[in-house]
Amino acid sequence: MKQTTKNIPATLDLKKSLSDFAAAIRPALALDDVEKWDGRTIKHRETEIRTAALQLAGQCVALLLHKLSQSQLALKTAINQTQGWWRLRTRRHGFCQRQILTIGNVAVNLKLPYVVERRTKPKGKKKIPTQGFCPWLRWLGMSEGITPLVWSTIAEYGTTNSSFAVARSHLIQWGIQMSLRRIERLTYYFGLLGISQRDLKIYQLERERLATGHVLANQRVVIAVDGGRTRLRINKIGRRHPKTRRHGYVGQWVEPKLLTIYTVDERGRKIKTEALPVTNDGTYQDCQGFLKILEMHRSEFRHSYCPTSFINWRRSGVDLASNSTSFAPIGMWD
Repeated sequence: MKQTTKNIPATLDLKKSLSDFAAAIRPALALDDVEKWDGRTIKHRETEIRTAALQLAGQCVALLLHKLSQSQLALKTAINQTQGWWRLRTRRHGFCQRQILTIGNVAVNLKLPYVVERRTKPKGKKKIPTQGFCPWLRWLGMSEGITPLVWSTIAEYGTTNSSFAVARSHLIQWGIQMSLRRIERLTYYFGLLGISQRDLKIYQLERERLATGHVLANQRVVIAVDGGRTRLRINKIGRRHPKTRRHGYVGQWVEPKLLTIYTVDERGRKIKTEALPVTNDGTYQDCQGFLKILEMHRSEFRHSYCPTSFINWRRSGVDLASNSTSFAPIGMWD
């Protein structure tokens, strides 16, 4: 099966999708010329079956999104859940066609309600702006035209690989095909959204409105902190160099501060489950900014344990990265 660079249109028919899947994997299941097979043959057929399975999964997701977009209850819920983005002059503006990319490179076209912020009088000869948003997409986190699973997968490969080109090659293997520029933009935007969510929790913590939980109650919790040095490239402002036609830059050294919170069993082995997830966070801020992040996670998990080393560090205001050390206090959280 050859991988195509074009999006696969959604059929919105489960029976047809299943029949297409059966027809796609039938050649891969055929036992022809078995005496010539080797490991490469199995790998090739595994790839064909995986590609067909991803396309079938994408067709199922597209069918789910289509049904959800037709649900009046879902549309009403989207309006209620996105009231925080509405302004006094925000009004409904009919419907618009939006294409959503699912796994397996399957694209589904949806007709969704659209809202805009209207002005009472246009300024001068300019036309009234009609840019707005789809409440249904914003409610489900698909304003970028991709499903949450596709976006999280792009961000995962974009951050863990050495380059976006390597990330793109891995994404193609899992049925996600898009340009390098879009992969880069979505990866950075995903990170910005995560930072904004963290800043919102710190803001709620300062006003004693942060919701607490009992995820790590009565667990052996490890708080691991480490630092280092990173050189950031900051472009200069002004004219380009007359010979190279490039802007100069300044290399500034900063100290990243990394935080990891996880649980261990009675033998000290790390626990990695959905019920007890591993928390990774970090920042380029100073010591006080890092302590706010630590306090936010401590309050969110709702525990009363605080290691003595953290208390002394907080009182003295010592910069962790400048000491070039790392420590991992451990204790029971209530």
